[in-house]
Amino acid sequence: MKDNATFAGIKVNPINTIEQQEIRKAAIQKYNSYGSEWEKAYFDKFSGGYNVYHKEHKFSQTGGGGEAEIKVGKMLAKYNGKQVEFLAEGVKKGPDVKFDNKTWDIKYINKANDATIRKYLLDARKADNAIFYWDTNEKLNNVNNAAMREIGRLTKGQIISLPDIYYMDKNGLLRLLWEQTKRD
Repeated sequence: MKDNATFAGIKVNPINTIEQQEIRKAAIQKYNSYGSEWEKAYFDKFSGGYNVYHKEHKFSQTGGGGEAEIKVGKMLAKYNGKQVEFLAEGVKKGPDVKFDNKTWDIKYINKANDATIRKYLLDARKADNAIFYWDTNEKLNNVNNAAMREIGRLTKGQIISLPDIYYMDKNGLLRLLWEQTKRD
């Protein structure tokens, strides 16, 4: 009888549990270090991902945007192992979250058409990256169409910047749709 590490001719390396324990230990220390201006909202014991909300972050109560931000934040932590900070918002609205040392704007597009998605993409330029999220109808074609139009405008010099474009897939994983080539 074969051992558990080999099945159907495929060799599986054991998971480095010591390294995982160290990652989780560091994550829980960081999570617990947030001060009183932060609300500790979620910690995933398996991935080490978490969500903290700055008390000045405003979750929109209309159109499902705030609820979608919370869902996306939890998926980023749970399924992607991200340590997500929901940022403070002032008079001028800035990016929604920060993780991996970059800012991100979350766009909920359940009812959006291509034109609306293009507006959302231009609005997301306040962040390094945009995450598009939907939870009912398939919207990837709409996001792709809107992105290609705006990328075309960027290439022609009609606009000066775009964020990198991501979306959440149906399994809660963060997927890259388009990344701007870095220039020196």
